[in-house]
Amino acid sequence: MNDPANTPDTPDEHGRIDNITNWCLAQFQDHYDDQTITKDGIWAYIYGVLHAPDWRTTYANDLRKGLPRIPLAPDFRVFQEAGQQLIDLHLNYETSEPWPLRIITTGNDDDPDLYRIKRKMDWGKERDPDGKLVKNKTVLVINDHCRIEEIPDEAHDYVVNGKTPLDWAIAQLTVSTDSKSGITNNANHWHAWADNPFELIRHLQRLVRVSVETTRIVKGLPAALVEPPRL
Repeated sequence: MNDPANTPDTPDEHGRIDNITNWCLAQFQDHYDDQTITKDGIWAYIYGVLHAPDWRTTYANDLRKGLPRIPLAPDFRVFQEAGQQLIDLHLNYETSEPWPLRIITTGNDDDPDLYRIKRKMDWGKERDPDGKLVKNKTVLVINDHCRIEEIPDEAHDYVVNGKTPLDWAIAQLTVSTDSKSGITNNANHWHAWADNPFELIRHLQRLVRVSVETTRIVKGLPAALVEPPRL
């Protein structure tokens, strides 16, 4: 009998080879004694495990210098289902339902600049009990005449490469001019909001939706790692 590790995977009609090898499929099917497990199911399972808090904590140092170790979690299907939900959410975030936020504006609603970034968005500010000015992350200031409020705390729990999606938006969606070339990078000219500035607000609302829903799914995950026996 051929060793599945040495069995080449067959390209499809377009010459593509699945990222999940035949050997990997056999490992999962044998471990869980379940021949209905598919390569797509394993892909979703891995995506779910990559979000598991106990796995991320245990291998935090390893992830900085090597490839991730994928465990065989006690419950395959739970991570497969959660992973598929996360895949669908993250791939389709641009068409997701905008999270209901309070939008505060001052000025003329017909002014196309009402929802445009002037230089850089920033978090709201408030005084702490000691009188120190601190960030208020329930508020995002778009410009002098527009801000969004009532951003839920869960929107700040989902972190990608050290920043939340909203933090990435603040860092990347700016208006700035390179001092040497004189070229201006104007986020107001990006994507759909170039012609419809309010789409920027919807984009931010969708980032909140993705963050909150991701946090909800991740918090519902069980342990991905099998605990060692207690002596």
